[in-house]
Parts: sequence; structure tokens; C-alpha cells
Amino acid sequence: MNTPILSARGLSKSFGGLKAVDDVSFDVMQGQIFGVAGPNGSGKSTLFNIITKIPFGPTAGTIELDGKSAHDRRAHEISLSGIARTFQRENVFGSLSAIDNVLVAVESQAPKLSFEQQLARANEVLALVGFPSTMQNMAADSVPIFYRKQLMIASALALRPRVLLMDEPASSLTGPEIERMKEIILTIRGTGITVVLIEHVLSLLMEVSDRLLVLDQGRVIANGLPAEVIKQAEVVDAYLGASHE
Repeated sequence: MNTPILSARGLSKSFGGLKAVDDVSFDVMQGQIFGVAGPNGSGKSTLFNIITKIPFGPTAGTIELDGKSAHDRRAHEISLSGIARTFQRENVFGSLSAIDNVLVAVESQAPKLSFEQQLARANEVLALVGFPSTMQNMAADSVPIFYRKQLMIASALALRPRVLLMDEPASSLTGPEIERMKEIILTIRGTGITVVLIEHVLSLLMEVSDRLLVLDQGRVIANGLPAEVIKQAEVVDAYLGASHE
């Protein structure tokens, strides 16, 4: 039996008396796009936070990457060991140019490379996500939102992850931009990187996900094939907010 590339067991996160993530377990296999769904406040982003320890770790539970515990690793060690993430908001260095944003990530992952080699890596990941070369020298906070999202994804890819956690990459995008984001996600998977995807755009999540995990109030209410999961009554009520007879 293949070892999951990412495995979580009993992950929990409490804030005082509130359990934001409550006993969450799942396995992600190499090469999958593993979708994570749920209503607002269901614990999706908190789950990413405690996996990466950015900005905090779990209250309880374990995380393994390729069968090896990541429990005792610090946040930067997790990022450099093979798990990178993006955020709901475009988390870029606004005053730096687009290319310099990516170079910061490249330098942290490969500090011994020459500048020319680092620049080549930065250009490689920017090209992978389709970031326009004409915008590379623009300040990151001056480019449109879709391109800031591309830039954030490229910076995460510059860390050379084996698993990329993507937190709502399609939020605030137009219909055509969502289609382009879908192409980016599939392109990333095509390079051999495993993707764990939080997304509220259900059509996108259903189209790209191999498996779908659904959270509600911090707990797992479904985990399986997307077409089967989305039909479950508990998922319909919790995620879609629809009533059923």
C-alpha cells in the first residue's frame, strides 16, 4: 500500500473554549488534488494554519510528510521540507517588484545558488503560472488582483514544495479568471506537485478535485469522491445551506 504524501491524525485547535478544528484526520496521496470544502467558519483556513504552523500549530494531533513526523518542525522548516501554502488574501511584499517577491522565496530555499541561477528559477515559476513578463518589474501592490494571486502562487512554488496548500485561489475573481486559475491548478499538478485546495467556488472544486473533504464547525462530515460527497444530506445542509425533505 502506498504511503500518503501528507497524513493528518486527530488534528485539533482550540481558542479558549472554542474548537476551531476538532479531531480532523485525512490522507492525501501523491499527485492528488485534494479538495477541502465547508461553510464560512468551518475551520478550513485554521486547518492550513496548523499544518504549516503559520501563524500557529495544533493543540493536538500529528502531521506526517512522506511518513515522517512534522510535529517538531518549526514553520520555516516545514516550508523548506516540502509543504508550502498560499493565503486567502494576496500575501505579497507590496513595495517590492513582482520578480523580487519570488526571488525572496528562491533565496530562502536555495541560498547557495548564484544570482543568475536564482533569477532563472524565479522566471521559471512565474512562467509556470502565466505571470506576464511585462509586469515583472512592477511593484506587487500595483498589479491587478488576479496577477497578485499568480505572484503569490509563484512565490510558494519557488520553495520547491512537494505539497502545495492553496487557500481559496479563486476568491474575488471573474468567471474567465476562475477558468484561468483552474488551468494553473491543473498545470501545477501536472508538474508532479500534490495540491490541497480550499475553495468556495464549488464548480471549480468539483472539476479539479480527486477527493473532497468537507468540514462543518471544525469537524469532518464527509471525505470521499466529490460526486458522492456532494450528494450527502449533511453536506447539502452544511455547505450549500440548502434544506432537504
